Order: sequence, then C-alpha cells, then structure tokens
Amino acid sequence: MNMQQPSWEKVLKAIHSGERPTEEQWNKLTSEERELINLLQKEQLTGNAIVFLDSMNEDKAWQKLSGSIQQPLTGRRVRMRFLRYAAVLAGLLMLGAAALFLLKNGKRNEELTQPVIAGKYITQPVNPKQAVLVLANGQSIELNKTPDSTIRQEQVDVVNIDTALLRYTAAADVLRPAAFNTLIVPRGGKYKIELADGTEVWLNAETKLRYPAHFGGVAKREVFLESGEAYFKVKRNTAMPFIVKAGGMDVQVLGTEFNVNTYTSRYATTLAHGSVKLSTGTAATKLEPGQQGVYVNGAFTKIAVDVYTYTAWKDGLIIFEETPLEEVMNNIGRQYDFAVEFTSPQLKDRKFGGMLRRTEQIEDVLTIIEKVGYLKFSIRGKTILVSPVVSK
Repeated sequence: MNMQQPSWEKVLKAIHSGERPTEEQWNKLTSEERELINLLQKEQLTGNAIVFLDSMNEDKAWQKLSGSIQQPLTGRRVRMRFLRYAAVLAGLLMLGAAALFLLKNGKRNEELTQPVIAGKYITQPVNPKQAVLVLANGQSIELNKTPDSTIRQEQVDVVNIDTALLRYTAAADVLRPAAFNTLIVPRGGKYKIELADGTEVWLNAETKLRYPAHFGGVAKREVFLESGEAYFKVKRNTAMPFIVKAGGMDVQVLGTEFNVNTYTSRYATTLAHGSVKLSTGTAATKLEPGQQGVYVNGAFTKIAVDVYTYTAWKDGLIIFEETPLEEVMNNIGRQYDFAVEFTSPQLKDRKFGGMLRRTEQIEDVLTIIEKVGYLKFSIRGKTILVSPVVSK
C-alpha cells in the first residue's frame, strides 16, 4: 500500500489556526494528514507549541509518539514517513523540567558560560521590528526609532507603519526613473515592504534589498536581493515584467508568489503560485508551483518540494526537513542574532526535522531542541555553545 507524505502546509495551517478543517477541506486530506492533525490537536499543540524531531533517535521518539495514540500507526514505512513530518508528543515539549548541563571547558568558560534552563531567561528578548532604510542620497534611517512616520522622496510618500511595514505610494504621473533605496534587515530582525507598484516583499533576518522608489519611466521592474532571503508577492502587470536579481541569477515574473534564499552559495527559488523563469548568462529554467530551482556552480536543478517548508518563516515558523544540525543552528542564530560554536564537529552533520515557532526568547527554542536532540546548550555572551550529552 503506497502511503502519501503528509503536507506540512495543510497540517500546520490547520493546527496553527486552532480550528478543525471544514468538511470539504477534511475530505481532501490524506489519511496520514488526518491522523497527524488529530494527534496534534489532541495534544493541544497550538499557540507556542513546537514540533521537533532528532532523526538520529527515531526509535525512541516513535515509542513515545505511539504511546499517545489510541491506535498506533504500524509498519516501518508508515512510521518513517510519519516521523519525518510529525514529531514527538507534547510531553517532550513541556518546558518545566529540562536537565541542567555545564560545559567542561575549564574554569574560565564555566565562569562566563550559563546553561540554558527551561523557563529561565538569561538573554534579552529579540525585537524583530528592526530595519535600516538607506535613501538614495546616503541618508540612513533606523525604522524602529521612527514609528508611524512619513518620508517625502520626490513624488513618493514612504510610510513606516508600526515599525513593521514600509509602504511606498507614488504619484500617478511619475515619468522619470527613480533613484534606488536600500532596506537592510539585521540579524534578529524581520520586515515587510510594499513597493510603489503594490508588490509585497517580506524580508527575513540578515537581508538586504535594493529597489527603486517607484517604477515610472522604465520598461521593466527590477529589484536587487543583495543578500539574505525574501518572499515576493508580485503585483501583476503584463506590460512590465518584474525581475529579482540575486547573485548573478535573474528571477523573472509577471505576477506570482515565490521565495528566494541566498544565505549560502546554493541559491534556492521556491515557487508558491504562478510561474517564474530563472536565468543567468549561460543557463535558464522555468518553475511550476510546488517546485524549487537551485542555482549552484553555474547550473540549475529543479526538485518538487512542500512550499510551506520554505516560506513559513514569514508566518513566524521555522521548519526543517532532514536538515544538518549546523544549518539548523545557523538559522536559529540568524533569527536571534547569536553566533554558534560546536564543541564536537561530529554534531554538525546530525539530521533534524520539524517545526519551531519563533518566540521572543531564544531559550524557548533551545530547550526544546536540547530535550529531544540529546544535546546541551550553553550561552556565553552572544554565542551559543553546542555539545553532546555525555552518558554517565
């Protein structure tokens, strides 16, 4: 019997809302997706609930997960698929009794390093509402210090709404090409911008986007993702194609939604709706919804993906799918503005999968991973130290 992989997007949206799907939506779900939703809602994994799994410990996780289901799923194949997309039960997610660990790195480190303790916060809460706007004339504006303010730039109004959204509104008769502005989102930050044509762009932490103040007087709309990650919801205009330039790659669309990630040398474009054309000087490819195009070493490859895995960050979720721990921790460090150090290099390649909700405190995230990952975290200033749990 062929089992279908549960869809993260369907399942997570269902439990995120806290409401059961309608009868019509329920009938469209696979049996695995229904089973997963029933379990997660039974365990009340909503609000700040987190789903996380260390794939190195599937057997132990499965035993605990099976024990929480009245009629456990059976069969190795079903188990592996379920574990890949599900996680462990709520008991593992409780934040009340995490073990306390100290790194044995000498007296000096013991004095400077503090263990991560469930329910205890030793760091400052992160404020994602932060970004710097650099105008064409070089002027820099810290947006978190200028809430609900308006900047007049030639025939364009730039409004900073609640230090979370930057909205551009241009006069209808603008004819000359505009100068470029740059929006810089630091580590720990997250911002949204609405361009003058109505295109919406969500910017992840450590991202830089350069764009014109308006699109008058040009034949095509061009923006430059100079670093980081952004999700684009492009306003359709058949007369003016929209092009995102990122690391020597062009992403061309008319009106669609897609994500571009340039954090590493493996540039990934994930298409949610519509169609896009990816191109460089020597290679090109087209994507359909549900596909991801990866550009590396001068060539494109295409794979089918669960789109929500790669776009949920804009909704405050972090999703991993068979991801090396080094990449997991680099992502978390970026979201909370922390550096990461491993005391054992072998830990970097351990694979993890699951979902984390981005909260104000990094300790909420670390205690979850620590419990199910057989790891111990300690914080030294702005650095997270990652170590294995040593068996006694």
